[in-house]
Amino acid sequence: MKLYFSTLKPLITLVLLSTLFSCGNNPLDVDVSNVKVDLKVKRFDKDLFNYPQGITAESFSELNNKYGLFFQDFTQSVISIGSPKNPKLFYQLNDFSKDFYINEIKEDADKIYSDFSAYENGLTNAFKHYKYYFPKKKIPEVITYISGFHYAITTDESYLGIGLDMFLGKDYPAYKQLGLPQYKTAFMSNEGLVAGAILCWISTEFELKEKNPNLLTEMIHQGKMLYLLDALMPKASNTLKISYTNEQLKWCKNNEEPVWFHFIDNDLLYTKESSEIIKYMGESPFIQGFPDGSPGRVGHWLGWQIVKAYMKKNPSITIEKLMLTNNAQQILNASKYKP
Repeated sequence: MKLYFSTLKPLITLVLLSTLFSCGNNPLDVDVSNVKVDLKVKRFDKDLFNYPQGITAESFSELNNKYGLFFQDFTQSVISIGSPKNPKLFYQLNDFSKDFYINEIKEDADKIYSDFSAYENGLTNAFKHYKYYFPKKKIPEVITYISGFHYAITTDESYLGIGLDMFLGKDYPAYKQLGLPQYKTAFMSNEGLVAGAILCWISTEFELKEKNPNLLTEMIHQGKMLYLLDALMPKASNTLKISYTNEQLKWCKNNEEPVWFHFIDNDLLYTKESSEIIKYMGESPFIQGFPDGSPGRVGHWLGWQIVKAYMKKNPSITIEKLMLTNNAQQILNASKYKP
């Protein structure tokens, strides 16, 4: 299913994964040295701006042939200029590629991502783990692009698109000019690129199928996503994976018991009220009514704690089986979760 992520919302829906095991004893830190993954990376951000004379009908056709479905999605949905089937669309694409401000953004991205090899290595390692756990799954083609601050990540069945202009650093001036709050931009940096891209990919691969789910179902679903991310990136820092500061992680851990009993005492687990679900699952700088220091998305963090407890209590459950288990109540019961 095609998805577009305008900022890093799916990225910053990540929450606390405490260190479960001492160094060297993490069962998720598996050996993937013999797993073969041929990850292909295409630099659309370079190709689009590589026509000194501008985009012509001929160069437009070249890009269309090289990038196929992504090119269609880029023109129709990312920069919204229309379908490549329009024979005169190259005029609009040329305007985009020659725009002064777009070229400023492109130059700033080049300063960080001219050499993409380090990020390619990180993505390759994550997809090796993905292939280890899901050998029948296909590995997407990775395509980098400049969107003009429209989309951080785009996906379809065959590709994972990464908008480099959404990973230019928390203090990048344009982010402030756009009015993006600090809690959103804190991890919009090159350090967060790989984790953000992988999280968005698995979010499209394992979607929540239930219509009108209750809060517990939402929590467990996000907990599964986070646990899977930890399996795919076992050596990555928790702060990068979850887009929380160290202080926010500490708050969650120190307040784990009262947070859990807040949900229990207020009969929140089975609510389907959208306002309640958004309060605990949605993006926000804090949770209204919670003590100072609370981060947003605490429901994601709590779901992760439950899934971790479930996997620890049931070591025979594989990652694949976990992702196929859609009964949130079953996971909660079998987790014996007790903070």
